[in-house]
Amino acid sequence: MAFFDLPADEELSPEVRQMFEEGRRLAGTEIPPTWRVFGRSPKIMEARFKAVQNLFFNSKFPWEARNFAVMLISHVKGCQSCFAGSRFQLDKLGFDAAALDAICANPNALPLKERDRLFVHYALRIATDSANLTPKDFREMADRGFSKEEIQEIIGFAAYWVMNIVFSQSAAAALAEE
Repeated sequence: MAFFDLPADEELSPEVRQMFEEGRRLAGTEIPPTWRVFGRSPKIMEARFKAVQNLFFNSKFPWEARNFAVMLISHVKGCQSCFAGSRFQLDKLGFDAAALDAICANPNALPLKERDRLFVHYALRIATDSANLTPKDFREMADRGFSKEEIQEIIGFAAYWVMNIVFSQSAAAALAEE
């Protein structure tokens, strides 16, 4: 028996149901079970939903770059649901599985403009190695044309996806049958 269960629609508050509907509209897919499992906690859902709206859907950075960043962060962190979601979006943009596998094997092969590639690499670095950032890292991004606000947005984006991965992986483990 799984530790967590998935709440039925009737068990969700009207606010959570509205967030789920908006999430379906934004992502173009159903709400994953790893989100739904927290549906009985409106405060958690509100925090996650506002963060994903602001840091993923309302970003200055291109959709392709954001999904490549999520795919690579998810790949490194081993989050299958986040990885699958990002690949689903990239597949809709015309990237086939072989090309995406090649990018996971060699993140330098991103088929993006230089600025977008830098966004992806910087987000990946923040998500996987933030303890080793130095002032030099921020200066290098600024020297490459990123404003302080854009650098902060990249940090927020990476931090959101690390948080989302913790939620997703924890929920997946708690939903698994013993």
